[in-house]
Amino acid sequence: MARPDLRALFSSNDRGLDADEAFTSRQAEWSTLMAALGAHIQRVTAPGFNVDDVEAPRTNVLVFHGTGGIGKTALSQKIELALASGEDRPTHWSEPAFHERLLPVRIDLARSAGMDFERVVLTIRLALTRLGRPLPAFDVALRRYWEQTHPGEPLEEYMRRGGLVSQVGQTLPQQLQSALADVAGALALPGTLGSVVGEVTRALVCALRERRQTVRALAGCSRLAYLLEAESDLDTLSYYPHLLAWELAQQPATARIVPVILLDTFEDIGDRIHRDFERLLQRLVWLMPNAFFVITGRNRLQWADEALQGQLDFTGPAAWPTLMSPSAASSRSTRDTQQVLVKFFSPEDCHAYLIRRLSRDGQPLINAAIRQVITTRSDGLPLFLDLAVQRFIAIRRVREPQPADFDVAFPALIARTVRDLTPDERHVLRSVALLDSFDVALATKAAGMTHEAAALRLVERPFVLEYPHSTATALGPHHLHGVIRSTIRTADDQTDDRWSQGDWEQAAGRAFEALGERWRTGTAQDRRLLVGCLRQGLRLARDFQLDLDWLADAAWDYVSDSVWEPLAAPPTVPELTASTLQTRADALVEMLSALTRRRHEHREHTVARLTAVADTGL
Repeated sequence: MARPDLRALFSSNDRGLDADEAFTSRQAEWSTLMAALGAHIQRVTAPGFNVDDVEAPRTNVLVFHGTGGIGKTALSQKIELALASGEDRPTHWSEPAFHERLLPVRIDLARSAGMDFERVVLTIRLALTRLGRPLPAFDVALRRYWEQTHPGEPLEEYMRRGGLVSQVGQTLPQQLQSALADVAGALALPGTLGSVVGEVTRALVCALRERRQTVRALAGCSRLAYLLEAESDLDTLSYYPHLLAWELAQQPATARIVPVILLDTFEDIGDRIHRDFERLLQRLVWLMPNAFFVITGRNRLQWADEALQGQLDFTGPAAWPTLMSPSAASSRSTRDTQQVLVKFFSPEDCHAYLIRRLSRDGQPLINAAIRQVITTRSDGLPLFLDLAVQRFIAIRRVREPQPADFDVAFPALIARTVRDLTPDERHVLRSVALLDSFDVALATKAAGMTHEAAALRLVERPFVLEYPHSTATALGPHHLHGVIRSTIRTADDQTDDRWSQGDWEQAAGRAFEALGERWRTGTAQDRRLLVGCLRQGLRLARDFQLDLDWLADAAWDYVSDSVWEPLAAPPTVPELTASTLQTRADALVEMLSALTRRRHEHREHTVARLTAVADTGL
C-alpha cells in the first residue's frame, strides 16, 4: 500500500483530498538488486564459502547513487518493504527467483537521525533477535564491551532513550543474559561469579586457550579469544561483526537467514578527509561477507580506489572488484560493476507520479495541462515534482492553479544540491552554470581558481552529466543537469554563499576570457572549437553586456570558412529595428545569422536585416 503524504494532507483543509507518497517504476534498479542478491546467495551457500576468510575479495555490496532529490531514500524504503513482505512489492517488480529467507535491516545514516557506529551494530543485532536464540560469541563480547564503556547505564535504558526499542527490542537484553548464563554454566562457574561479565570472559578465554571440551561450541570461532582480550573501545567493537557473521554461519539450515542491510544517506557519514565513521562501516561490511549491503547515497563509493590505502582498511580493485569505476572496469575487461546511478524520471514516469500523488474521488487532481508543464520543467528530477505538488496545494487554497504557475524555478533545489558540497565546489558549480559545456580546465578558469581539485571533485557529482561521445562538444564533455543549471542561474536562493549580481558579472567576465583563451590557443582548423566558443561567448556577451573583444576576430574566422552552422535560434521578430537589438552581441549574432540565411531568403530581407544592424550603432 502507498504511504500517505502527511505533509500534503496537513497543508489543506480539503478532507476529500487523497495524497500518497507515489513511487514510480525503478524497475531497472530492482532487477539489478535481484541479480546481485541472487549471485550473493549462490556464493554464500556454496560448499567452499568460509566466513573466517578475511583475505578473499568482497562482492557483497550494491551501491545506488544519484543527485539529491532523485529518490534514493524512497528506493531504499521500498526495497526494505518489498524484501520484508511480498505483499508490499510493487506489481511491476518481479518476484525473487531464490527461496532463501531474507532479513532486511534499514539504517538511516543521516545526521538528523543521530546514528553512530554503536547504534548501527545494535540495530543489526536487534534485527537478528528474530532468530529466536542467543548468539553467544557476539553476545558475551557485547556484554563485556557495554559494561566497560557504559558503566552504570543499562543497555535497556540506552535503547529506550535512543529509540531502538521495537517489538523485538526487549528480547535482546534477555538473549544477552541467556548467552552469558549458558557460557557460565558450560564453564561450571559459581552462581555469583556467573553473573559477573568480567569473570565469565576471563574464564572463557582460558577455556578457549586450553581447548576445553566444555566450550567446544565456541572453539570454532578462532578469533573470539583475541576479541575478548582486546581493550573494549569503539575500534574493537568494529571487529565484533565478524562474530555475528560466524554465528549466522552456525545456524541450522532450517533457521538460516540472509541479512540484507540497507545503509541510506551514506554521504552524511563524513567527507573525503574525515573518514573515521566510514572506516568503521567498511570494516563491518568486510567482516560480514554472508550479509548483503545495499548502500544509497549521493556519490559513488570509492573503496576500489587504491589511493585511499591508509585512510580505509580495505582498498583497491582486488578487494572490491565490483566497485570499480566504469573506466577502470573497462580497462580490466569487466563490466560487472555494482555501483548504479539512479536515473532521472522519464516523461512517462513524471506523468504517472503526478497522477498518483494527488487525487480526489479516484481522479487525478493535477490536470493534464499542468502535468505537462511540470514534467517539461522538471527534466526528470523527482524533487522538482515534489516541490511542484506543494506549490499546487498552496495555490489551490486561494484560486484554481494554472499551467503558467509552474513555469518557475524552485530555490529549494539549490539548497538540496549544494548541501554536501565544499565552498570551493559550490563556487565552481555556480561558475559552470554559465556554460553549456565544459571540462575541468575550463571550469577552473571560469571560477578564477589556481588549482583544479574542486572542479575534479565536482565533475564526479551525479548532477554533472556527460554528453554521449558522438555529441560531445569541443569545449568539454560535461554539462549540468538542465533544471539544476537553470535554477542556479535564475532562482533567488537564500543560501549563505549566494551570489550577488556583481558576483555573476565577474564570473561571466572570467568565463568569457577563458573561452577566448581556449579559442586563441586552439588550432586554426578546429571548426568545432571555433563554433563552440562563439556560441557560448556570444551568449555571455549578450546576457551581461560585455564588449565583443575576441568575438570580432572569431566572427571573421567563422565567415571566412563559408560554412554556416547556426550560432543562435532564428529571430522571432520578422522586421528588426535598432530598438530590437540591445547589445553588441545581439547585433553580431543578427549579422552572422543574416549572412548564414542569405542563401535561403530574398536579398531584400537580407539587406533589411543588415541595415537594421548598421542602424543600431552598436
